[in-house]
Amino acid sequence: MFGLLKKAPARFRKSFGYAWDGFKAAFAKEESFRLEMIAFCLLAAGLCLVSWPPWKKIALGACFILVPMAEMFNSAIEDVCDLVTLDPSPRIKSAKDKGALAVLFAIVVNAGVLAALLLA
Repeated sequence: MFGLLKKAPARFRKSFGYAWDGFKAAFAKEESFRLEMIAFCLLAAGLCLVSWPPWKKIALGACFILVPMAEMFNSAIEDVCDLVTLDPSPRIKSAKDKGALAVLFAIVVNAGVLAALLLA
């Protein structure tokens, strides 16, 4: 067990490096991701300016990250589908459409939580 704990910092650094590579690739390639990150930064800055209790800020901040997270899952699905084939395929289209739906769901959840917190 202690050997596992000794390796944890190195594993974390390695995992963080993979995540950072993914962020850079997404930011370079995905226009939607860039727009979502700009929106995330603006909304996060807005949270700092409102005088809400911390639980509201944490709840909304957690929801904010759902959109770029769903976008990354969608992009990963699209990348894998494009590796399989670039030819038109109803199953590939269905997989990509479902990924896009996940992003839409994340946006709807954000809007719903924001509305609920504004009314609370």
